[in-house]
Amino acid sequence: MIPHAQNPANSGQATPQQGPVSAPLNRRESIAAGNALTASQTPTKNPPVTPQTYQHPAPQRGLEPLPLEPELLLKRIAQGGHSGQFLADAFLSAYRTDTPFLHSLSELGKLDAEGFRLFHQILHIRHVSGWSDDGLYQIGQQIKAITKAGK
Repeated sequence: MIPHAQNPANSGQATPQQGPVSAPLNRRESIAAGNALTASQTPTKNPPVTPQTYQHPAPQRGLEPLPLEPELLLKRIAQGGHSGQFLADAFLSAYRTDTPFLHSLSELGKLDAEGFRLFHQILHIRHVSGWSDDGLYQIGQQIKAITKAGK
């Protein structure tokens, strides 16, 4: 057997037996060439994404975006301790793209159920309909004030 890289069929070069080798067609070119799927071959699992049928992919992935409970989050951060700092760092990292999250995700095991739920809510802050950048900014400022006062 000829190794893949040395196989003339994989080089884009014509071989005497094959004739010219064309590059693989992308979907649009394939459809234009008459190679479109028939109705019976068309996958029905994922309908076409249009403004009328668009749904956020999170529920399809088994997740329902959870709206943030800001009062509870601020209360837990103000209580301090590991979970307070973990949640504060998670929110600031999720909200501000220039702020890295410097914790191991194995630390999630140290959170109680409420803290774990708040962490998931933080992950979803931009995936829940009606989110407001101004509101998230205000929460971030309150978190910074709480964590600064605690140091």
